[in-house]
Amino acid sequence: MNCHDVNRRGFLKTVGAALGAGGLIGGCSKPAPGGGDFHGRTLTVFVYSGLDKIFQEHFAGPFEAKTGATVVLDPGWEDSIAKLKTSPKGQPAFDLVLTDATQGYPAIKSGMFRQIDFDKVPNHKALAPGALDNWVAKERYGVTFHESAMTLAWNHKQVGAEPTGWGDLMRADLHGKVALYEWFYMSLYTFACMKAAADRKPGTAHKILTDDIGSVLDFAKRERDRVRFWWPTGPKMFQDLLQGNFAAGNAHSVTMLQTAKEKADTVGFTTPETDRAFVQLMWVIPADTPNADLAEAAIDFLLTKDVQAAMARRGAGTSHVEAAREVAKEDAAWARTYPSTDEQFRTMKYFPYEAYFKDWDHIKKTWEQEILRKS
Repeated sequence: MNCHDVNRRGFLKTVGAALGAGGLIGGCSKPAPGGGDFHGRTLTVFVYSGLDKIFQEHFAGPFEAKTGATVVLDPGWEDSIAKLKTSPKGQPAFDLVLTDATQGYPAIKSGMFRQIDFDKVPNHKALAPGALDNWVAKERYGVTFHESAMTLAWNHKQVGAEPTGWGDLMRADLHGKVALYEWFYMSLYTFACMKAAADRKPGTAHKILTDDIGSVLDFAKRERDRVRFWWPTGPKMFQDLLQGNFAAGNAHSVTMLQTAKEKADTVGFTTPETDRAFVQLMWVIPADTPNADLAEAAIDFLLTKDVQAAMARRGAGTSHVEAAREVAKEDAAWARTYPSTDEQFRTMKYFPYEAYFKDWDHIKKTWEQEILRKS
């Protein structure tokens, strides 16, 4: 297992643990009206471990009642693509897959997933246009949506003035007291935000990484001594934050929304609007599944307002505009973290995955050998 797999698994475990804690709120277990007749057919769905109970209660059960189909949830971490590659032709391990950009992009480009008939997924129209403004959705290979946001967290006792933006990680009093996620897709972006602030060009982090990623790598190498340690998972980060083992750093929003409220006297967090970026997840359908029509019906069900609102109430983001507005009214902290207004959705950005994939191997090698291991 390589470093990429371990770090990606850390994020997936964070999401699974946070969303899987307790039951979801909301009425998404109520069967939706209409739907096709799929009696006697089986849909196998890959979801992240830790989320299978949620999907069983709020997706599999209601979807079976609505369609007559049988849903088999097959949870895992980074193994969905490997299982698909070793599946017999015409008998893929899954009919529907939840994945992220780091695995989804190369798998789509290699021909592993088929185009989706968006006419059979009408609920995609309820999503914010910005969530679908990428090549995966435009070419109909998947329904993309945002997930955890890069969030700034701190321990009240370890900082003087509370941080308000990523430039605060450049403060002299925080030198050597910062903790960052060990995977570069997020923390290299954090360094880009720090660089943009230091250059007095806040709001340009995404552009810097897209146009001149080498300058950000050089900046990260110069400033790596600001980092005390690199955290592998959200729960580990939060434990160290509570114990005061670091003063401030980046975090997954889903972790902070689920855990920080009960520890508000010890920790604080904010998701700065300037240079805000989100993880990109997607629903994709294997190229040779015989159940593409059933998979499309399942995606449409997953995009209903009730399901989306229920997930959001557990700390996740949602690209469903009405669901986002509903949850934002209920939860001020959630509203400060995720987009819910037209303007926020219009300016929403994913992490710059395309920039990373242009030179993935070089970035990974530089990150691991000259930044991660020398801090």
